[in-house]
Amino acid sequence: MTYRRFGILSIIVVFVTAATFIAPATADPGAEKARPCNVSLDFAGTDATFDCPDGFVYGGQAGTGNLPHLGQVEISGVQCSNFATLEITDGFGTYVGANDDSIDIEYSRSAVLVPEGFLGSGTAVIVGGTGRFASASGAFDLTFTTFLFPDAPGRTLLEREGWIAHDASDRGKG
Repeated sequence: MTYRRFGILSIIVVFVTAATFIAPATADPGAEKARPCNVSLDFAGTDATFDCPDGFVYGGQAGTGNLPHLGQVEISGVQCSNFATLEITDGFGTYVGANDDSIDIEYSRSAVLVPEGFLGSGTAVIVGGTGRFASASGAFDLTFTTFLFPDAPGRTLLEREGWIAHDASDRGKG
């Protein structure tokens, strides 16, 4: 009988000890947390200088959009485009909010020719930023339409659905 009580007591001690070591830690108030982040952008091509692989030409982009964690944003970026394959690579963009915090992205995408221009999709990855987004990460799936005819040549409307994570303790960093 004594042996059995000791066994049950030992099991209880083991469970209490294990619970102490595996109990969830209190979250740091500034810790990263992945949040949904859907983006709507409206931009046009601009002149840019950028090194691209053979068969690709460089191009720039500038415009405006809305990003839930930054609000209204100004967009700038560069990319390499292959008009024979309708592939876009080496894309890099920056979204700057009214308070000058920014998010940097890298992207690639592909398109098909449609009567309006190009219709495409791709992916983007958040690679950092400034201010509260200095250590930001995240990813998006994107769809876009680039109009070639007749009244808005080069204008692109883009929608992204994805997530963003950033450390709120980065607030104030530049």
